[in-house]
Amino acid sequence: MAIKLIPIENGWMSCETGIMCEGGQGRSTFPVSCWVIEHEKGTVLFDSGFHPELLSDLNRIGAAATLFDIDIPAGQNLKKLLADQGIDCSAIDYLVMSHLHFDHCGGTVQIPNARIIVQKEEWEAGNDSKWIDAGVYNPADFDLGHNIQKIEGQHDIFGDGTVVCIPTPGHTAGHQSLRVELGSGPVVLTSDCAYWQEMLDELLVPPHGFDRERQKESMKTLKSMRDLGCKLIFGHDAEQWKSFDNKSLL
Repeated sequence: MAIKLIPIENGWMSCETGIMCEGGQGRSTFPVSCWVIEHEKGTVLFDSGFHPELLSDLNRIGAAATLFDIDIPAGQNLKKLLADQGIDCSAIDYLVMSHLHFDHCGGTVQIPNARIIVQKEEWEAGNDSKWIDAGVYNPADFDLGHNIQKIEGQHDIFGDGTVVCIPTPGHTAGHQSLRVELGSGPVVLTSDCAYWQEMLDELLVPPHGFDRERQKESMKTLKSMRDLGCKLIFGHDAEQWKSFDNKSLL
């Protein structure tokens, strides 16, 4: 069975570009996405996007609601989006969390049976009262009673080298990306280690990140992977996202 990589569009966000990227000007609009990986040994979801409550109420994201405009089509939620692709949300085996910000883990409530795979350092940060009180994390998005597998460093999900968690810290304490071996070649889902291509090319990072220098080192790792032939799929790249058009990658 060929591995399939399926893009899922959760909605769109917009904000002042300077929030996303040092020196940014004007305003940016960008996709919020997650990805399904269909493997013969199980189904993986990489990130879970928006919480369904955000369709009608932004209070759960606190101060972030003053910084971001969120656009979610009426009636859209992760469960429906997966169903539209013929995927039963209760049949997801693994939910890989790149990190625990609201636009990457909010849909977890609709993935009831998955084992969550998250870097140990990220899970600890997500449950740290200091960061919770600051509005960086909301455990009500991700700490819901799932089986949690807290990993440290690289992790080969199926033991065959085809779907591998790659630590890329800096944006958050325990941020990770995901490498997927497709028939057409290796793909790396960068998530928020690099929002879009220009940020990676110029090593530009958000002004609000956990550790800017650590993120730049992680971005250099992604550049090296790209130089070795990996296709990088960026976390919030509007132009790149439009090219997928909800079609699976093989």
